[in-house]
Amino acid sequence: MKPILETISLEMIRLAEFDYSEAQLQAKWFGNEPATNETIQKVEEKLKVSLPEDYKEFLSITNGFHAFSDVEPTFHPVETIDYLRTIDREFIKIWRETGNEEIADVLAQSIVVAGMNDEQLYLLIPPSEECKNWRYWKFASWIPGEEAFDSLKHYFKDTLSYLKGDD
Repeated sequence: MKPILETISLEMIRLAEFDYSEAQLQAKWFGNEPATNETIQKVEEKLKVSLPEDYKEFLSITNGFHAFSDVEPTFHPVETIDYLRTIDREFIKIWRETGNEEIADVLAQSIVVAGMNDEQLYLLIPPSEECKNWRYWKFASWIPGEEAFDSLKHYFKDTLSYLKGDD
């Protein structure tokens, strides 16, 4: 995953959509210092869940990552992630009140790992009775439903393709 994130960083410099710090430009890197295993374990205890391995791999590379564009979400340090129901109960309520019970139920179980202050959220959805595997959603109220990914790596590959104009 690190080579993908490094290439994304280079594409971010090429596109120059944001004002980056001198340190970011010199390092050609838009991530943070890696998270410690202890920090990850504390968050898992707080959330009462074992986070997916690919997300923990991401955290071992960078504990957060700058948004790739104006509409993509910023990945947050693991210490700040939480369930959407804790962060924005009203958001879930609105989806429920508009007759989208299934989506509201999934949103209520989701963990926000990116986009708390952005146009889109990136959500990790823990396994459940209905779905035995972790699910990965990019979600915004202006998208008709979720944009699902097979894995976090799939999301970053898709993002890299978008940044390069391969889409």
